[in-house]
Amino acid sequence: MPPVVSSVPSVAALASVVGCVATIAAVASFVDTTWMGMALPAQVTLLTAMPLLAMVGVQVLTHRQAPRALASLCGLVAVGGTWVAVFTIARRLDLPLSPLLLWPPVCVGIAVALSHGFVWLASTSVLGATVAVASISFVAAGAPWTTVFQRWEPLCMTAVAWLVLSQRLTPLGPTWVLMVRRTALALVMVALLVLSGLEGTSLLPCAPTTTLLLYQVMAIVGLTWLALWQRRLGDRAGLRMVSAAFVIFLVGRYVDWRTSVVPAWAFFVVVALASAWLARRAARVHEEPR
Repeated sequence: MPPVVSSVPSVAALASVVGCVATIAAVASFVDTTWMGMALPAQVTLLTAMPLLAMVGVQVLTHRQAPRALASLCGLVAVGGTWVAVFTIARRLDLPLSPLLLWPPVCVGIAVALSHGFVWLASTSVLGATVAVASISFVAAGAPWTTVFQRWEPLCMTAVAWLVLSQRLTPLGPTWVLMVRRTALALVMVALLVLSGLEGTSLLPCAPTTTLLLYQVMAIVGLTWLALWQRRLGDRAGLRMVSAAFVIFLVGRYVDWRTSVVPAWAFFVVVALASAWLARRAARVHEEPR
């Protein structure tokens, strides 16, 4: 297993992102000026060659022990070029937009990340894989796969599956376990916030207000459990993520409940009691022997 690259933002990482965007923009500008004068085979060859050459660049830079920022730049170009190539070629060949098109760039991203230790690159591939897997349920039901962005339960359940799977990735190293778990954690929390705050985002055959109240209760229970779990694991960054999601949830619910369901004083009493219980529970977890 190659040495992993820290996911903590740094100047080198920022420079890699800027360089990746600039490189892709340069290629896109070149293609735009010559695209219309090229035959279809030449267009497909050009689109396919860009990510392949970038992957060769990653290998060469890694072999020569060049700065990892440059290797990560080539890795980003390879994965970004794969996304561009797959969807552009599909459009040029009049292929239907399918979730199957998500898998080639996802697999390329995972392969490059695992081969060269780019943890943050694997995180984007986990996001793509989550969308691809969640869309299968809609395709099986005969609905457009893009419905996955309108009905969030499949995304949430797939992210929960990633949370469970992350505990089985210990052979890859603790950094990879943290990456998968935090990515899945972010997806679960976003899904819960959307389902509990926006009407028309659920598959449940209930009235919109009933669905929102149901998911608001589930969000409170789910976020509380996630906070306790992160506390037990000792993951401070994960605990901060859950805490931020809880604050966003409470602010949104105060705006809703203050005007319709719960008086302000009752709302804050519930928040205070829940906070006291959570603090007491967290203290007990901290005192328990590991």
